[in-house]
Amino acid sequence: MKQIGLALHNYYETHDSLPPGATLGKNQTPYHSWQAMILPFLDQLYLYRQIHFNEPWDASVNQEVFKQKIPEYLNPKTKAKISPEGYSLSHYVGNELVLKPNIRMKFEEIQDGSSNTILAIETGENFKPWGDPTALTKPVNIISPKKKSPSTGGYYILLCDGRVHYVSEDIDPSILKALSTPDGGEEVGEY
Repeated sequence: MKQIGLALHNYYETHDSLPPGATLGKNQTPYHSWQAMILPFLDQLYLYRQIHFNEPWDASVNQEVFKQKIPEYLNPKTKAKISPEGYSLSHYVGNELVLKPNIRMKFEEIQDGSSNTILAIETGENFKPWGDPTALTKPVNIISPKKKSPSTGGYYILLCDGRVHYVSEDIDPSILKALSTPDGGEEVGEY
């Protein structure tokens, strides 16, 4: 997860923004994921150059690319690695409140502070392929004792400042909400 954080920060340095959570094509159809956008910063430039960004991620011209495993997107503890359609999965999702479709957010827009805002979360179920532009959610939809956690009793989160933290599945809901929003003005407190 730390490598994902470094890749996102290197993307930011190159493009002066975070990647969009998803790119949208004709009629606002989701085309590509933030995880596809950061491939060059994960030493996957060759794979990145094979993507036809003017076609959806799962179009026939892109299918072979998105079947390739990206080690940084896989949690070694999680057995599921391939979708039923043969696409390589990701065990991480982006925070849709920061990585928004077709919007490139800047760190200065994160008014709650980059050290107080979740950028990505590890997930223990409902995995999506790394190319799937819908691999975004609110952290409150993932982190819960009612959900299957990938790490015993909790989840790893990537904060916008690049740090990785472990949070309990029993985290106070008000703290989780505060960590999820980039501009809610909530007090984060101890977690």
